[in-house]
Amino acid sequence: MTDIHSGRVVIVISLCMVGFLCILCVGGCSESAASGTNTDWVMDKSELEFQSQANNPPTAKTLCAMADILATQGRDSECEYVLKRIIQDNPKFLPAYNSLAELQMRQGRTNTAIETLQHALRINPEDTVLLNNLGMCWIVRRDYENALKMFTKAAGIMPENVKYRANMAVALGLMGRDEESLSLFKHVLPEDQASHNLSVLQEAREQAKPAPTTTSQTSTL
Repeated sequence: MTDIHSGRVVIVISLCMVGFLCILCVGGCSESAASGTNTDWVMDKSELEFQSQANNPPTAKTLCAMADILATQGRDSECEYVLKRIIQDNPKFLPAYNSLAELQMRQGRTNTAIETLQHALRINPEDTVLLNNLGMCWIVRRDYENALKMFTKAAGIMPENVKYRANMAVALGLMGRDEESLSLFKHVLPEDQASHNLSVLQEAREQAKPAPTTTSQTSTL
């Protein structure tokens, strides 16, 4: 995860994903997103109480709040069921796709998460949260070129969001395009922190290289 506030890039290697995580701007059921139909969905306590007292059928917002609670409790199968129900009944409610993709990524189901986000992007191709999250999935898959495309598109739609440009810098650094990566980092961070981030990415590249093969020779007596 890239921490913009401290200016440090921390490369997290997940045993189940075997990849790198940069900024994951979830925008799902646990927080409001910054663009498109992902915004203004968070339900306050009074709304929950009103729906309960009125015996109204649960809305997508109510079910999303329920899914968030289930995820917090580690009840992943129930959480997934609720999120898929939201998507089935409210296919344009994009926070559910982000939460479902987050759950799938947490379980190491990267390909499934990619499909979930791509499906949502067919509904709104310019949703920056979806684009950023899909870019993160490509980072985990070590497909840095596709990751860069997603982050670049998100940054073009919302240039004021420095997180997307920072993620572009991460992808460039992992691709070995160090000068471009450093230049982008310098746009969002002080110079010393930008240089530190690039050095972390360079080290990550070295660690990701396959170990050299060694051939053992058996002496014949």
